[in-house]
Amino acid sequence: MTVQQDMKQITKHNQYYIRDGNVVFVAEKQLFRVHRHFFERESEFFSHYFITSGEADGTDNKPFVLDVKSEDFAKFLWVWYNPQYRYGGQPKETWLAIITLATRWGFDSMRELAIRQLQRFPMSPVDRIALYKEYNIDKKLLIPSYVDLCKSPTLPSPADAQRLQLETVLRLADARERALLRAAENGCLSPTSSVLEDGELATIINDVFEMGGIGDQFSSNGMNGTDCPTINPPKTKQGKLSQDKGKGKSK
Repeated sequence: MTVQQDMKQITKHNQYYIRDGNVVFVAEKQLFRVHRHFFERESEFFSHYFITSGEADGTDNKPFVLDVKSEDFAKFLWVWYNPQYRYGGQPKETWLAIITLATRWGFDSMRELAIRQLQRFPMSPVDRIALYKEYNIDKKLLIPSYVDLCKSPTLPSPADAQRLQLETVLRLADARERALLRAAENGCLSPTSSVLEDGELATIINDVFEMGGIGDQFSSNGMNGTDCPTINPPKTKQGKLSQDKGKGKSK
């Protein structure tokens, strides 16, 4: 991270050059003066980096050099220096920048915060699956997205299949086939993978994608699939049979 910088071309960041900060970083020729405590408290990477960074000492003249965009580092710092004490209202791009740096530098708590915030954004199933796989996010959070793809009347397009990758497409096809067979076993006259309850689909997906169990939020109660006509066994007319038997008896 440490390289020689031309200090004459470096400017102080207008928001995160804090007067009482005690460590200085430089990113894209902008100085950030912040509090070292946060970095040492939450990241083993920085705890080690501060003592093995060569000539840099974290001062204005010898700042720690970060190979990141200054805009992304400012978004990262905002989590600690947010004056509103709330995290809503930020665009998805902000949280993507945060989770990228939190993952890279080992800020586990900040990464978990970014994941919770990303869960709130509406995304297509393919977008969410591709994004969560890229950042190695808990795959159980993708069960609703896989359920939606299983219930879709069509398979993913070639472009979507390329984003999902071959293994995921094959497992998804397996899950759809199992759901189809389950619907047929349940007596559906025109079985499709969309007629099962979400809870049943979630169980199939958990098995196919080897997720190790699903939570209570995927209970079948109140989450029905598409209505499907079923084959009902014939009903015996007990009353009529009794009457017919009675007619054959002689007194």
